[in-house]
Amino acid sequence: MNVTLSRRRLLESIGAASLMAGLGTFGRQAMAASGELIVPSYPGRYERFWRDQLLPDFEAQTGLKTTVDVAANGVTWAANMRVAGPEHPTFSFAMMNEIVGAMLRKEGYFEPWPADKVPNLQYVHPKAKNPDNNGVAFMISPVGIAYRNDLVKTPPTGWKDLWSPEFKGKVGMFTIANSAGFMFVMTISKIFGSGPLDFDAGLAQIEKLKPFPQGDLAGALSALLTRGEILAAPLDVSEVMNLKQKGAPVSFVVPSEGMFMFDQTLDLLKNGPNKDGACEYINYMLSEPIQAKLAKEFFYVPVNTQVKLPPDLASQFPITINDVDKLIQFDWIAANEKRGAVTESWNRMMR
Repeated sequence: MNVTLSRRRLLESIGAASLMAGLGTFGRQAMAASGELIVPSYPGRYERFWRDQLLPDFEAQTGLKTTVDVAANGVTWAANMRVAGPEHPTFSFAMMNEIVGAMLRKEGYFEPWPADKVPNLQYVHPKAKNPDNNGVAFMISPVGIAYRNDLVKTPPTGWKDLWSPEFKGKVGMFTIANSAGFMFVMTISKIFGSGPLDFDAGLAQIEKLKPFPQGDLAGALSALLTRGEILAAPLDVSEVMNLKQKGAPVSFVVPSEGMFMFDQTLDLLKNGPNKDGACEYINYMLSEPIQAKLAKEFFYVPVNTQVKLPPDLASQFPITINDVDKLIQFDWIAANEKRGAVTESWNRMMR
């Protein structure tokens, strides 16, 4: 569920993405008018889990009828919202990465979730909530350092350790086209420069790690790590836990300087239909039982601080809800404005 975005690319995607949407604008309008709650989901495993494990119970509890709208990523939904405009949305709420949602929020598409209608908001970790509850992450997978515990003599404790001689030429990187690659640059810019947007400092430091292999997705870096072609890489908790389940000798480190994360945020459409139904949905998704289900199925770290995972599952997690305090938060509006220039600088660096 990694998403790459720039303002230019989002605008260019409107026409194509509107044709790709499963329901289509008119279909959504008809369903919204009938009182059905349109629930976004991703294809494959996510769609099956939503249809089989989440929505039947939600409908039974609330009496609401739901329709699943499947898209490859949040950019598709964002593009369709732009087609409809902020005054006439066909969705009640949106689900997308914060890197996408930040721009739509700035342009007036969203409004805060009302705390009185979403009581589970009080239990959500502060790092999973935007100011005034204007967007809430309900699925998060923090990104730290994954390393080969059978090959590394001195385990890393922070991002700075990736520059030690032991890791020279053996650190894997996300491509800059992946949101994790961009977040890594911002993290290193914060550590070695004046802040996350001090890209010159960050890129200059990363260049010192060359040569390094790049992966466009987490799976590509996982493969390099499994084969021993690299010793360490920035990877998210969910990916590392999947590797460990397969028997890979991999460990996860919470860097002393902080983590960044993959997220999925739920946003309430300011002028959307059936807001009460949307509030019931997010309250359900933030509930203890559903947060535990998401942790079991996808290895996402629960954002509800009241969740107590079964001991056998909790023992598999390399971090707890307390580690969420160590997440670095970014100003996505300012960052997206520089995304194109950073990409060009990265590509020049890699020549």
